[in-house]
Amino acid sequence: MNTIVRVPFFASLQLSSSHNTLHALAVLSLVACHSALASDNYEFEPSFLRGGASAFDLAKFTRGNAVIPGTYLVDIIVNEVSVGRDNIVFRAKPGEDSAEPCITVEVLDRIGVDLLKLSNVDTKNRQNCVDLVSNITPASVSFDSSEQRLLISIPQINMRRSAQGYVDPSQWDRGVTAGMLNYNYNSFYSSTQQSGAQNYLGLSGGMNLGDWHFRSSSSFDWNGNRRTWQSRTLYAQRDIQSLSSQLTVGDSSTNGNLFDSFSLRGIQIASDERMLPDSLSGYAPVVRGQANTNAKVEIRQNGYTIYETTVAPGAFEIDDLYPSGYGGDLEVTVTEADGQIRKFSVPYAAVARMLRPGTQRYSAVLGQYHNGFNNSDKQMVGQLTYERGLSNLFTGYTGVLAAEGYFSPMIGSAMNTSIGAFGVDVTHASTKLSVDEGAAGGKSSGQSMRVSYSKTLPQTGSSVSIAAYRYSTSGYYSLSDAMAVKESSRKDDRLTSAHFDPREDSLNNRFRQKINRKTAQQQRRRSTIQLTFNQSLGSSGSIYMTGSATSYWSRPGTTTQYQVGYTGSTRHFNYSVSAMRSTNFSGSNEDQLYATLSIPLGGSTTASSSFSFNKNGTGVRSSINGTGGMNNEYGWGASATKAELGSKSVATYGDYKGSMGTLNASVGSGNGYRQAAWGAGGSIVAHPGGITFGQSVSDTFAIIEAPGAEGASITSQSGVKVDKQGFAVVPYLSPYRRNNVDIDPRDMSIDVELKSTSQELIPRAGAVLSKKFETVTGRAAIIDLEMSTGLTVPFGTEVMTDTGSSVGIVGQGGRAIVRGLNDNGTLIIKWGGSAVQQCQIAYALAPVAKGSKPTRFDHFSAPCDPTKPNVRAVIAQREY
Repeated sequence: MNTIVRVPFFASLQLSSSHNTLHALAVLSLVACHSALASDNYEFEPSFLRGGASAFDLAKFTRGNAVIPGTYLVDIIVNEVSVGRDNIVFRAKPGEDSAEPCITVEVLDRIGVDLLKLSNVDTKNRQNCVDLVSNITPASVSFDSSEQRLLISIPQINMRRSAQGYVDPSQWDRGVTAGMLNYNYNSFYSSTQQSGAQNYLGLSGGMNLGDWHFRSSSSFDWNGNRRTWQSRTLYAQRDIQSLSSQLTVGDSSTNGNLFDSFSLRGIQIASDERMLPDSLSGYAPVVRGQANTNAKVEIRQNGYTIYETTVAPGAFEIDDLYPSGYGGDLEVTVTEADGQIRKFSVPYAAVARMLRPGTQRYSAVLGQYHNGFNNSDKQMVGQLTYERGLSNLFTGYTGVLAAEGYFSPMIGSAMNTSIGAFGVDVTHASTKLSVDEGAAGGKSSGQSMRVSYSKTLPQTGSSVSIAAYRYSTSGYYSLSDAMAVKESSRKDDRLTSAHFDPREDSLNNRFRQKINRKTAQQQRRRSTIQLTFNQSLGSSGSIYMTGSATSYWSRPGTTTQYQVGYTGSTRHFNYSVSAMRSTNFSGSNEDQLYATLSIPLGGSTTASSSFSFNKNGTGVRSSINGTGGMNNEYGWGASATKAELGSKSVATYGDYKGSMGTLNASVGSGNGYRQAAWGAGGSIVAHPGGITFGQSVSDTFAIIEAPGAEGASITSQSGVKVDKQGFAVVPYLSPYRRNNVDIDPRDMSIDVELKSTSQELIPRAGAVLSKKFETVTGRAAIIDLEMSTGLTVPFGTEVMTDTGSSVGIVGQGGRAIVRGLNDNGTLIIKWGGSAVQQCQIAYALAPVAKGSKPTRFDHFSAPCDPTKPNVRAVIAQREY
């Protein structure tokens, strides 16, 4: 038998200053809590409510927070894992005070329940409500109304098997028809440049029509009288869900998994790993370096400039690259403000990767070979690759690459062992070096063997990888090597034809051809090794080591690069040290030693000092930087540097991220030079709702519509706000993943209410999604309700318009907060079924200027007389 506990509403008691009263309340609270532990039900004592209000029915609260029937936008949590957000209907159940969720067959299918195991449920009716508790044992369903979370527990045997991070393809959104244009302008001036400022304008964009995405990219460089226009890519692409792949027609790059990556113009179909769950996805490289001044950083891959920016003095890290392919070394050029130029490369090779048993990856390409330059002869090239997981231990892969006068098959395997993951493959290549049968040269054939290894030791925090060790025989030519030699031969032949002189010894012509061909051959690699080691030291920091060594045919010596570093932190500062040695073909070394100390100064401001040591001496740099604004949309920094040879310089920079784009600028000066740079970037998006300006967008992004919500911020994107037309551009979304977009309403008009502040988006790759946040536009007011009987309108009473729309609820002390009001109208307040448990208010709010953006609530008092409606006109004042 249940024990009934009468629980008073202590918040309504008038406490005296007497110690006895306080002691009594404490004892009463303890008694109530102790009794409640042994009881199932609670009974609230209405007499403790201020003013009595005995007519208000509290029975539905005796068993916790009662849920009123209706539709709720809830987060669905299955077995403690969030699986998305959905509108769930809660229906009243006979004999129960709280409504229960209607979990349909469609919802169960979407959250991963195995419908074949629900033998007693009609699963053909997708809208059929399923009683999980009675159909699955043991299962439970509960609703956390305070957090709007639907908590579901289902035995794993009743769930479909899927990898972590799996998203049902039926939820992928193809998006809307839209057009977009990204622009990125950068101007760099240094007094050391005789030709004036170097200007760069990068343009990329396209249009989405149905499942097809049309894209192009180009760039324009100008410097004094030199002007260069480069059209980089033009292609159409769409995904093929049934094949888990992307189909590309036009300019593209191969993925570089088996053969070296190359660019082509033609057709390509290849597996898209982004369609796989997070646990099966790959990685992208990070470019790290040092700048001594405000420097320009240019990154090239496969002959194309894929990234350019200006960085501040100090260490920089670029981790947001979108390379043209998944492989191919990144060539980085750092141009300092004083004219110094440094170049280095970032290896980009895939480590040994296993596939799960039965899974596969493939690619097929056919088109004209492109190397990023003006090829005189576009040769056809084709490639086929296939990888398959054979067992938990072995993954097999094979492929073939062919072009005119070139044929290269390969075969290999990756092995998962207790001492690490190994990959071994052998590639054969037959190359016809001559342009025609009668020319000098001939056929060449050889082999290249590649070994890769990786191992992570979670127990010690260690990870080691040999990203690639490759040895090639003298007769082996990669596709890019073969194309370079052939291109050199063709140029020589054209030169010989154009300048043929019968009096000139033909031996000189052949000698000149041989020299040019040898120059092209000097880039052929003989052996390459890339090594990476990381060791976590827990709270003490971490150590990393990287190294690479490369030797070439037709060139003596070996180029090497080694780097070792340590990073650590304490409660008050961060620090790091690193050392690097580079060796060129002649055997001369260049050593660098760096040390950095960083101290947070509070908020987002940080001061740092760094030291560099090399053969030229010691350099010191001190800097301070930070961010500002509600969403850190402003960035700034300043630095002073004393370089190794004694030269001194100062520099400062600033940047801004706004809804319509980004701006950045920097100035600096030093011994014998002055520097200035500025840049701007953004996007223009045409969509069904109009044209919206925004920050630069990725290939997959969203347009958010929130009518009347001008000024509201997108919390996940710095500086992005809803514009006057009610739109905002969310520039980045992860394809085939759950993306939550949240709106912060703080800076929008008080007379606009968002019905929800969060939505979930799951885009397909390349899609432009359009999501609407429903809003209620109208006057917002705080009304103090005054009853003629001296009582208070009960807490939680709903406030409705005369058309039946809910506009608010009554809080404590008879104060109601309402939204969505017209300038005048009638409100109905109803807290019971009888005529004396309701009242009406006729109101007339003071007019507001057209186009104004109210930031305060209207506030007025009004009688709430159950016997007759109030017809008094009230003049509102903005107080809250």
